[in-house]
Amino acid sequence: MTNKISHFVFYKEHQFYSSFPAVLSLPDKTILLMFRRARDVRWMIDDDSEESQLLKYQVDHIDSRSQLSKIILNQDLEQLSPAKSLSPDPEAADQDASLLLLKDNSILLSSFAWYPLPARIATQLTKNGIGSAGSMSSTGCSYIMWGGFVRKSSDLAKHWSVHQYLPPLPEAAEIIPNQRTSCGGAIRGQAIEVDNEILLPVYIRLKGHKTDGCHLYVSKDNGNSWSYRSAIAIDKNQKIHFNEPSLIQCDNNKTVAFMRSANGEDHLFTAISYDRGHHWEAWQQREVVGHPTHPFRLKDGRILLTYGYRHKPYGIRAQLMDKQAEHFIGDEIIVRDDAVCADIGYPCATQLANGKVLIVYYFTKEDGVRHIAGSVLSV
Repeated sequence: MTNKISHFVFYKEHQFYSSFPAVLSLPDKTILLMFRRARDVRWMIDDDSEESQLLKYQVDHIDSRSQLSKIILNQDLEQLSPAKSLSPDPEAADQDASLLLLKDNSILLSSFAWYPLPARIATQLTKNGIGSAGSMSSTGCSYIMWGGFVRKSSDLAKHWSVHQYLPPLPEAAEIIPNQRTSCGGAIRGQAIEVDNEILLPVYIRLKGHKTDGCHLYVSKDNGNSWSYRSAIAIDKNQKIHFNEPSLIQCDNNKTVAFMRSANGEDHLFTAISYDRGHHWEAWQQREVVGHPTHPFRLKDGRILLTYGYRHKPYGIRAQLMDKQAEHFIGDEIIVRDDAVCADIGYPCATQLANGKVLIVYYFTKEDGVRHIAGSVLSV
């Protein structure tokens, strides 16, 4: 059960397409909010024509200038700092942010990047068998997925290390043959720290495959170096895509991966490991519909699973789970259902000092401006 839900807008600027947030409670009682900020040139069009109105709902998740931006909040959710961009990769555009507070109070940021390509280069690379996303007609240029990376901060998000790209993933095609490896794949989802290891989930399509799968990297030196460990979930029938995995640790060495699906009727899928991700049991379809999911461990041990609901009525939803992530508790929680289109979601939760839960996400209302919003509720 929940009490009254309060909604907030944390960042909204009509010239920016703000999306894919992550939130983290810090040891000094402040809250780190990080999100992708990219250009949104629709503000230049100021008319009420049908074509202009339709542009409000056009989805554009790749931009050559996208960067990761941060805001610091206090426990009353007041901003202690304006939005400030982290130093970007000088070659590529940063995408989603995922955050993890390590045991030594340093912060691990994991993300991935897109490399923008002029049309003439993209055409030639396509002829050479190198795939790209985007098009001149819709995104203005094409992009190569440049790989997953991590960064660290040892001073509570004030300064960050340079981009450290992951080592190649076995059986994944090189990004540029003989010049750039797969660099792990894309990252959007919660890493975990278990004993002396950090487990980091990624997703990528292997060479010769038709669908995406989820995989696991591990660091044994506090995030300074990484190695590939295992495949979390791949559909051998090549029908269902698994991507955007998030991890949570339960008792008895149980690790659970929560995965977004495509061609799976938007259902949540999970996979379980009992040996720190060396081996995974067969993936299972769960009753939750929505994506991607973020599993957050509440102070009482229960898990709050949040997710975007990209079906009418569009909005943000949540579901409680037991401590072992086996069963759902109670009814689905409708956090809000007042979005105007499906371009919303990517929620992430944290618990405030007063016990209430803050869920952040990106949202779209009638004006079409993608913005970073949040909701506070008691669970």
